[in-house]
Amino acid sequence: MERAFIQAPHELSTPVLQALAALREAAAPPFDDPDAPVRLADLPPVWRTLLLNEARVYEDILPLGCPEIARSDWTRLLTRMAKQLEQAYRIAGLLTLVERGPERDDLAEAPLLSHWAPGIAWHGDLVLTGHVTGHPRLESTWVHTTPLMGLDPRVRWARSWTRWYRLGESMGEEHRLDYWLARVPVALIETDDAQVAAHFVALRERVGRLLEPLVEPRR
Repeated sequence: MERAFIQAPHELSTPVLQALAALREAAAPPFDDPDAPVRLADLPPVWRTLLLNEARVYEDILPLGCPEIARSDWTRLLTRMAKQLEQAYRIAGLLTLVERGPERDDLAEAPLLSHWAPGIAWHGDLVLTGHVTGHPRLESTWVHTTPLMGLDPRVRWARSWTRWYRLGESMGEEHRLDYWLARVPVALIETDDAQVAAHFVALRERVGRLLEPLVEPRR
């Protein structure tokens, strides 16, 4: 999530729409100067904090340290913020699903990922890679999932951004040659690597920070 945001859908959820409406109201121009730039100091603190924390995401529109932004660029900034907030909102929903764990029906028709291992994909996100069967869109082949939202090797399930997976046996040394020959663009890490646990901690923390304006958009 830090490096590669999944593209959010075009339709925004109600909490995101409400938060952005409050932000637009707070940044509304004076009646006598509709093209006046938006002064960041005039925004609610929760939004200023978000822009500061996510400076890398917005730096091409709002350079770090810039005290104001042109009204035309403000519209572009709102569009990008909407995508980021919507993604965070949907990830929060997936994390809630992961906390409960899958229902039996969730796994009944889920693809089976065998010879699996966690890894870092080319875009920087944590994923699972392995040999998949029973996927609704793919043939039996070596793949990597979309960004990983949850993993339970003991109960043998995983949740990616798009779907649940049943897990077969994890990747052993005898599977690595076939994996490398498939040229899956993932750098493998160990299943019990602290990087896996740290990823989920960091993901929850960042989503929580991003969603603060949805809780108190005017604060």
